[in-house]
Amino acid sequence: MSVFKIPLGLCEDIQRAVARFWWGTSREKNGIHWARWEKLSQAKVMGGLGFKDFSCFNHALIAKQGWRIIQSPNSLMARVMKARYFKHSDFMTAGIGSKPSFIWRSILWGK
Repeated sequence: MSVFKIPLGLCEDIQRAVARFWWGTSREKNGIHWARWEKLSQAKVMGGLGFKDFSCFNHALIAKQGWRIIQSPNSLMARVMKARYFKHSDFMTAGIGSKPSFIWRSILWGK
């Protein structure tokens, strides 16, 4: 989840499974929905339970990989990405290039 862009449908399925678990629903019985999911996913200081929106969380984790490329340019991952995708520029001006890997596409999505 911290390197690959997860499809929106899969994020919704994960979120649905968490909600189903929290509300105690199954195929045989229905649970009680004590509050809206939007309320449960609010920050704790705002009265919610702090559940994450998985698509936003995935986006934040991938953006963190881009931040690591900028902050640690001598790390192995940053050097490999620079040599392959942005040899003559910096990370912020890098384009998608030719035949990009799924990891690189994901990191650019998080940029």
